Amino acid sequence: MKDAGYFIIAVCAVVGCVIVCGCSTPALSAETGQKVTPGSIVTDAGLRIITEDFPPFNYAGADGKATGQATEVVNHILARLNQKAEIEILPWTEGYHLARAGPRVALYSTARTDEREKLFKWVGPVASSEYTLYARNGSGLQINSLEGAKKAGRIGVVKDDARHQFLRENRVDNITTCGSDAECLRDLMAGTTELWLGSSENAADIARKEGIDPSVYTALYPVRTTRLYIAFSNDTPDSVITSWQAALDAMKGDGTFDAIRKKYGMTSVAVTGVPVSAGAQADLALNILAAETEAQMKAVLRPLEVLAITTEAQSGEWQNIRPLLATLEEKEPDARTWYALQDGSYYTVVDGLTSANLKNRSYFPVVLAGKESVGIVVMSYSTGKNVAIIAVPVRNQSAVTGVMGASVYLDTLTDTLRNRVPEPLVFYTIDTESKFALHSDKGQISRNVAVFGPESSFGRAIDTMRAQSSGTVEYDDGGIHYIARFQSDALTGWRLVVAWPQSAGTTAAT
Repeated sequence: MKDAGYFIIAVCAVVGCVIVCGCSTPALSAETGQKVTPGSIVTDAGLRIITEDFPPFNYAGADGKATGQATEVVNHILARLNQKAEIEILPWTEGYHLARAGPRVALYSTARTDEREKLFKWVGPVASSEYTLYARNGSGLQINSLEGAKKAGRIGVVKDDARHQFLRENRVDNITTCGSDAECLRDLMAGTTELWLGSSENAADIARKEGIDPSVYTALYPVRTTRLYIAFSNDTPDSVITSWQAALDAMKGDGTFDAIRKKYGMTSVAVTGVPVSAGAQADLALNILAAETEAQMKAVLRPLEVLAITTEAQSGEWQNIRPLLATLEEKEPDARTWYALQDGSYYTVVDGLTSANLKNRSYFPVVLAGKESVGIVVMSYSTGKNVAIIAVPVRNQSAVTGVMGASVYLDTLTDTLRNRVPEPLVFYTIDTESKFALHSDKGQISRNVAVFGPESSFGRAIDTMRAQSSGTVEYDDGGIHYIARFQSDALTGWRLVVAWPQSAGTTAAT
């Protein structure tokens, strides 16, 4: 018994040392699954964190608390910063206005758009979402453009959501606003609206939650892909933004972020193994990027140049011009063809005379002055998609009387390139107005590169690429160090870029 007494005393001494010294084995947080060191001080984040019901990214779990892919990301960030905060689930409009007003509010998952860029401070991305127009089965509707949706009846959309702002920006006024996507779907099924601008990532989940069979409605028209972020009110200190972004980048670097995505059935975004020959593969991919881009642009540009000098085009009469463009569009289905008058009003093969006007587009006065324009990136008024413009002047004798053009679908061209450029290589192009024209991550297309300021290594790399015609740069993005090869394209003026993550055995000279 004496030996047993000494053993008990020894065990107590060791346990006491562990408790006092705080040197116990890290445990897992019950809320986040993140390693937490016992004895570490967890402080209040000093933030009001708000989300909405938007599965699978964020929604109320069985216990009423926020859960979902983006919610787990937020909780992991808090755990890494040794911070805690309650997450409120509110209707989107209420949460959005609270985040606009502050103080120190974080709102997720929030689409980062040009309209919102200066309204918030941003951490992310945490996910991506595709806007899609849905209709009831048997509605008889066929939508091939955003212009067509303007004539198809009422469109249900969540008030103050990025999709609502997108419709307003594109002068769509046949809108019925809802408090949530579930309400929009109920309105669609009740016949209150003819269309619902939802998200392909969660439309089926929302339907099942509402007791609606997802097979009773149909996706008619995919519009665009956007990236989702955590949006902070502008009064939030920059130190908070920096620490949250660093924690998120670390999660992406160590595989935590990808593990969360897999848990919710999402595709991997983790960097796969980098071969020693990555540099040589990047050079080949850069050649593929240049060849595919030039081939697509020339396949549209050369016929337009020929059509522009025909007597039909010179007549300025749409009934004469339409058959020409219809034939071209049939051969090049990845572009929408159009003809514009000098006042900026224009016709498309699909919609006829549209409700929009091109006179405020940067390329339009250039073409009216007699020059071709190839490669300017815009969001199409007609289709709502990200497109690259190809436009040529139509002359009657020496005077420019109109503009013949095509809008090349950048998402489609990106998909083609993604099938040809192997992982882990990433590619993107930057147009002459500093927008991403193509990007491996389609949610980046049309985004202005100015958001990556000179204070970031990526921003500095972009400045170098814009200033030089070719070369190699290195930068950090999303917690990963990249090496990138770039070159200029003579036809479009774009900078073409292929980058790869650096790992052991790969260098810029590889």
